Amino acid sequence: MSTDLVVLRDYDNQLMNRRELQVIFRNVPGNINKKEAIETISKANKVDSKSIIPIEIKCNKGSTDVNAFFHIYKDQNIAKETLPQYISMRLLGKAERKRIIDEAKAVKLKEKQQTSEKGKSKK
Repeated sequence: MSTDLVVLRDYDNQLMNRRELQVIFRNVPGNINKKEAIETISKANKVDSKSIIPIEIKCNKGSTDVNAFFHIYKDQNIAKETLPQYISMRLLGKAERKRIIDEAKAVKLKEKQQTSEKGKSKK
């Protein structure tokens, strides 16, 4: 099964320092995952796959085409600054994602305990 890539829109967003790419993957009836889509985009545009962030990948009922929307950043640090954390966490594996969430929960719990200890000492 061959994958054809059709670019619907390629917009260079100067304000956000990124390219916004809207594409259609032809003849891929729901069989493409994020990593394969990123690889295809990076080969077609000759950019590093780490700088590509998939924003939306959706299939239409009754069609073999997949519509997708990507952001291509010039630098990974810019992507971390502008995008919400949950979008960048989509690209991580389940184990690494769980580890990051657990660390964030531990930090919040520590802060909560410290504030409750301060409140007790004032009384």
